[in-house]
Amino acid sequence: MNKKQIIQDELYKLDLKRSQAEIAAVAALRCAREIAEFREIDDKVRALKLQLAKFEPNSTKAADIKKQLAQLDKQGKQILKKHKFDISTLAVKHDCPKCNDTGFVDGVICDCLKHNVQQALIKQCGLNNKLNFDFSKSDEKVLADNPQLSKAYRFAHKYCENFPNNKESNLVFYGEVGTGKTFLLECIANELMKRLNYVVFSTAYDINKTMIKAFNSPFSERDTILAPLFESDLLIIDDLGTEPLYHESTLTNLFTLINERQRNNLAMIVSTNLTPDQINERYGNRIKSRLFNQNITITIPFLGSDLRLKKKMS
Repeated sequence: MNKKQIIQDELYKLDLKRSQAEIAAVAALRCAREIAEFREIDDKVRALKLQLAKFEPNSTKAADIKKQLAQLDKQGKQILKKHKFDISTLAVKHDCPKCNDTGFVDGVICDCLKHNVQQALIKQCGLNNKLNFDFSKSDEKVLADNPQLSKAYRFAHKYCENFPNNKESNLVFYGEVGTGKTFLLECIANELMKRLNYVVFSTAYDINKTMIKAFNSPFSERDTILAPLFESDLLIIDDLGTEPLYHESTLTNLFTLINERQRNNLAMIVSTNLTPDQINERYGNRIKSRLFNQNITITIPFLGSDLRLKKKMS
């Protein structure tokens, strides 16, 4: 399921929820009309509302009818209260009072729909429940002590602000273990998901496993398995180089994935402990040349010692 389908699915759920609430209110009114005194009042209300539709909203006649409707509403509530009828059941109960479960407020997407879509995207991505970090959790002291890392964080902020319109949409982070690559990847992923981008975050190991599973599955199931990797707005591959190298299948699958995403102008960020030369040695020039394509890729080295060890020692 792609992002457009997810949004449509969430809108359908809101529409269904709204319809159920309206049906419940209609059923409650039907029960209320079994009370003869209330039914008489409600018939008058219906007749007046039909009359009201014939006049301009700001006309004197319309104002008079609205006054009568207000009086009838008060009388109707008094009758229901006397019969111990729950008046609140007559109102359509919306989960979101801002948009009344339509998903939009004045043509702008409502916070409730944003939240629902975001949660659906996270569920669709599967692995995103492992993401614990965002930009608010950055250690200012660590950044202050490491100008290169601080520059990378500032660049990542800018990348997120401009997404998906970055001139160089692909990034490659490389450096030793513990230099902040994965932390920054998680920050980018969480920030872009907040902005309702379809982000898939996965290790190279799991991507390799997923692609092998897809190509060993019935043809009819392959698209469903591979869709998140090939259709997401951003694919983040963490720890490239740590996956087992089943030479032919691993290289073919990785090349196909990188090539197809670039062909469709879909962004990708890769982190690796390998240097560009080691990438070339492990995967060959075909993959290296696409991974480090200077027309669409910015390469960011992560230098220094293991930040996790520093934190334990301090």
